[in-house]
Amino acid sequence: MDTYEFLSDPRAICLAHRNEMRASLQRENSWWFTRLTQLCESSKPEADFPAYLLATPPFRDLAHKLALATGRQQLDLATADEFDWFMRAFRDYLRTEAGEDVFSGAHPGSQER
Repeated sequence: MDTYEFLSDPRAICLAHRNEMRASLQRENSWWFTRLTQLCESSKPEADFPAYLLATPPFRDLAHKLALATGRQQLDLATADEFDWFMRAFRDYLRTEAGEDVFSGAHPGSQER
């Protein structure tokens, strides 16, 4: 993972590089994808969800919180909220760069609870 230490903002790379990164982190993507499907409350992530992001430095803290949980009931409220934000914010990450203002603190979606 040291290769990606530069990646402090996942929006900083273009769509092509995002997909290249997914391919290079396929093992991590598979592991995290399985974990995410266990933790989702209702709808499961689509097959192209970038679960590999949890293996990168910007999401180290969230990954640590999610790593040992095998079900949503094991997440505290703050972690569940952060997890839900992650799932919403990155659902189209490998499809488009449009609408990425969701990452901005001023965006109305960032105030959802």
